[in-house]
Amino acid sequence: MSAPQVRGRDTYGVAKDFLNTQHGELGCVYCHKGKNVDDVDEAHKGLIKDPSEENGGGVCAECHDDIASTFKDSMHYKLSGILDIVGTITKPHKMQDTLLPAAWDLDCANCHASCGSCHVAWPRVSKGGLIDRHRFQKRPPMEKTCYGCHGSRFAGEYMGLLGSTPDVHYQNQMECYDCHKGSQLHNTQPADAKRYYATKTPRCEGCHPDAIPGRSREPMHNAHKENELACTVCHANTYFNCQNCHVSLNVPEPGKIDVIFPSKPLMAFKIGRNIDIGPNNPYTYNLVRHTPMLRNSLASLRWFQSVIKGAPGPEDLVSNYDALPTWNSASVHNIQRKTPQNRSCNSCHGVKKFFLTKDDLKSTDPKANLQIIVDPIPQRIKR
Repeated sequence: MSAPQVRGRDTYGVAKDFLNTQHGELGCVYCHKGKNVDDVDEAHKGLIKDPSEENGGGVCAECHDDIASTFKDSMHYKLSGILDIVGTITKPHKMQDTLLPAAWDLDCANCHASCGSCHVAWPRVSKGGLIDRHRFQKRPPMEKTCYGCHGSRFAGEYMGLLGSTPDVHYQNQMECYDCHKGSQLHNTQPADAKRYYATKTPRCEGCHPDAIPGRSREPMHNAHKENELACTVCHANTYFNCQNCHVSLNVPEPGKIDVIFPSKPLMAFKIGRNIDIGPNNPYTYNLVRHTPMLRNSLASLRWFQSVIKGAPGPEDLVSNYDALPTWNSASVHNIQRKTPQNRSCNSCHGVKKFFLTKDDLKSTDPKANLQIIVDPIPQRIKR
């Protein structure tokens, strides 16, 4: 498994042997439309760049309806997790009454996935191009597809490109799909789940039942009650956190929204209280990651709306800012067997830097962050 690769001109060409595959035998116009004529301009009339985009399957649904029928409602296709967050913090405003849909299309939707953006082409956020000269990938290459959308956190951590260490599973040649099966990626369950940690996801205990507290031969695993600590609390390392990066307040030109990233990422390790407890996230304490939302993160949309629609949008677009924390449940992907906090009980207990406390919060943070802090932190164990 290699690091993300630089794409060359071959990513825009079609391999000759593709024509002998099941998909190639269908012919270009079967999926992409257009006309099978010699004239270039005429041939490209009505061309569909991504024939898998429409309704969560498009032409793919003709042969793969068993997958497309559930994928059309999945988080990968609808981005319902992000939509839920944006819809919550902007209440009582309705998205359709603002320019949020325009901002969504210009930025957020870049990580929206179609069948083709995993199995044939690079994700939109990676600026397109074919993965392997139009050869279909039943199991898409992790370093191209997964990394394209998830590289700033999960895939970047997993491969050791962000944070302290690569994940031990990556070091043992495991890929994303070894845990995140296609059935899960194509079918979000439960169907009404809106945020990723409310969905049915793989848990460490599925492969490591001998590590469940109360049933383990490892004394450290039995030191806490079952579901008291997420496995990552003891087995993850320092990880990437976003700070002050989001929609620019200085829009350079109409129709363009900039996303500004900090010059220096915040690397941290923070244990927090879990306010999203559910069947697939049952832990009292888990790791939390800072997300970049600020009260004025969407303020530029007010200016943008005055240019596009002739009247400014609402001043308080993020009017429900205090409803959700900016320190959120984190699925950190840089697991190691031995970490600084699991060397002994007192490597963690009483060590303030490992816990999210009130001192870590800023005056600009939402009030919901107070629900996440650990107060008091666990005291050192006297022997």
